[in-house]
Amino acid sequence: MKTLKRHLWIGALAVGLLFMGIGAFFVISGLDAKGMITDELVAQDIYLDDDAVGFGGTPGDLVNDASTADIEAKIIALHTDGKYGIYSSLARDDPHRADIIKGLALRNSLNMAVMGYGIADLAIGTGLVIVLMGAGTVAFLAPVLYLVTKEEPEPVVTTGGAAAPLAPVV
Repeated sequence: MKTLKRHLWIGALAVGLLFMGIGAFFVISGLDAKGMITDELVAQDIYLDDDAVGFGGTPGDLVNDASTADIEAKIIALHTDGKYGIYSSLARDDPHRADIIKGLALRNSLNMAVMGYGIADLAIGTGLVIVLMGAGTVAFLAPVLYLVTKEEPEPVVTTGGAAAPLAPVV
């Protein structure tokens, strides 16, 4: 049991390194997700139009991040709702229902991209916290456990007779 206590710092070191590895995985996964979303937005070749000024955007900017995707979704909502009204207000046989459905699909796609960026940022932030926890374990807990358990003397085992005296602690 004393051997286990004496080498407890190795377990703390392993846990710290494990945390750092898991945190790095979260960060890399989040960055990869952001890259995939950006690549898909750029591939669609969508640019903000003149209405972007009202939402804090610059006309002519490429939709390639969460803020421009959110602005474009708001512009689409402005155009479809302003021109036709909301979907539930149209009659069942109104020919403009298909246009509103197309606008809703575009808005939903852009809003999903915005949510994807948010989830990727959450994964990156969580990963950084986990890396810091692991680094703290490696930098502080493992050395403290090493120093605390290092001073415990190893028991001397004899095969008979009187027990040998313990060596003095240095």
